[in-house]
Amino acid sequence: MIDTFSDYTRERYEPLELEFITATKKSLSDDLPTIKSRTLTAWRQALSEACDVQRDKKISCAYMSVSFLNTSVAHPILQIDFYDRQWVFGEPFSRSRMNAEFLLTHWKKFTTDALDDKFFVRSKITRVEIKSLFWRTLDKVTFLFTCYAKYFVSDLKSSPEFAALVKAEKFYVTCGTYLDWQNRLCAVLPEIDLTNPDANEDTTFRNFVGKIYRQQNFASLNLRGCYFEDCLFHDCTFTNLNFADAHFLHCRFYLSHFKSVKLAGANFIECKFRDCAFENSSSAPKDVDDDEYFAPLRLTRCKIFCVQCDGCDFNQLTKTDCDVINND
Repeated sequence: MIDTFSDYTRERYEPLELEFITATKKSLSDDLPTIKSRTLTAWRQALSEACDVQRDKKISCAYMSVSFLNTSVAHPILQIDFYDRQWVFGEPFSRSRMNAEFLLTHWKKFTTDALDDKFFVRSKITRVEIKSLFWRTLDKVTFLFTCYAKYFVSDLKSSPEFAALVKAEKFYVTCGTYLDWQNRLCAVLPEIDLTNPDANEDTTFRNFVGKIYRQQNFASLNLRGCYFEDCLFHDCTFTNLNFADAHFLHCRFYLSHFKSVKLAGANFIECKFRDCAFENSSSAPKDVDDDEYFAPLRLTRCKIFCVQCDGCDFNQLTKTDCDVINND
């Protein structure tokens, strides 16, 4: 029998929590198409309602914030808030909610097992102490959901409701805990010069459309979550770049060299690679963040000609309907 709270946390609670998080991750993965469809339907409806408010109030939107309400454990809720530039310093101008029971499918079993007094001395450890640990577990569940939700936003961004929203100069979609931490899912930000960004400039979640880059050396840039469409990279070098969760659509890479590039969660759709080389690059999530979930590196309907790989870890890779010719 466990008779101290610290021992209980280490010996009983943490193994149960890991089992719960693992089971939740499996449920989210197994049911992802359904969860994605339901979530996008709710978010698009929330966007539509926010657009209706904007027409009346003539207000722009700087933040779309999706939050899990820790107080909603009995009936799990995700709240979608739309803020002007004030964000948490003001009230949202539009608010919607959606059912999120899919996040806590295994919650009842987990909490029942955690409170089972066959494993601890009740006179030494109280149920209140144990329940105080539940909040950190809910944070982990919310963080896990943000890891999946970041792959919903490309579909959200292509929706008419997203296009109709009047956005501030800097607009962010975030997900996390209400009035607490939030992870960025996507953004619509002013254009920057990728070849010569300002010192200390945030280069993540930027959009690049129709850009042509020739004989450029891109080095030590964090391009996580960036969106590239109809871009040409000819005789370019990418060194020590973070392309985690970056999205490439109809892009062309010719005679280009990728050195020590992180590609976990990156998505290439209908892109072309010709006479390129990858060196010491990786699609492994651990090379970005051990605690975060990343989808496999995905190549869909891409044409890949004469591409060499040396010292790369591309075990996390899925190819769909790709043409691959003379590659090493």
